[in-house]
Amino acid sequence: MKRTNNFNVMREFVAQIPHGRNRYKDVGCLDFQRVVINIGPVSYIHANYVATPLSPKRFICTQAPLPNTCADFWYMVVQEKSDAIIMLCNFIEQGSKKSAEYVPLSFDTSPMAFGDVTIQFPFNTRVNVDIGRLEVKIKGEQSHHCTHYHWKDWPDRGVPEADLAPIYLLTKVQSTQTPIVVHCSAGIGRTGSIVLIQHAVELINSQAPLTEIRGLLLNLRKQRNNSIQVI
Repeated sequence: MKRTNNFNVMREFVAQIPHGRNRYKDVGCLDFQRVVINIGPVSYIHANYVATPLSPKRFICTQAPLPNTCADFWYMVVQEKSDAIIMLCNFIEQGSKKSAEYVPLSFDTSPMAFGDVTIQFPFNTRVNVDIGRLEVKIKGEQSHHCTHYHWKDWPDRGVPEADLAPIYLLTKVQSTQTPIVVHCSAGIGRTGSIVLIQHAVELINSQAPLTEIRGLLLNLRKQRNNSIQVI
């Protein structure tokens, strides 16, 4: 499906272009369903709530943090009380930077700091997907704990090897009651695919009719513009 942007419904995205808070100029962020940060110094983040049959805010689809938006990312996680973060890209892919280093790259007892935000990695385990349990501290807020899942094997604009990683990921986060934060680099391709899989699984589990995939995709794109480039 062709990538399109109607900037009349992305006014905050356009307003933020001079401030360098958007990773890609051709990946707009809809004003509708946009996450607004109320606890940080900046209210804008390139992120949208996305509904599934189980919840009107089942996911937050977002771009990978930039060096100047790492703190904003964590303000959002703490504000939304998100228990789970799914990362679907690598920090560097084919020689290009795809995400700022917003979490420790390996087990490290030294905290990372972004202004008033401090991130600690109390422990980390490795299975099919790298898992880290994080503690997020923000001045004036209670400490927040969440789990970071990093699936490294999905190539940008490509197809991952057939395995159970997506089902494993979605099974691990299915009990969460708060929005699941999911991102790749732009927050639309790999991110949209995971959301679409979960949407279909929820329909099947509820024995609801599974509509044609294109219809599900069009509904997804009304919430997170340009989700999934290739079907």
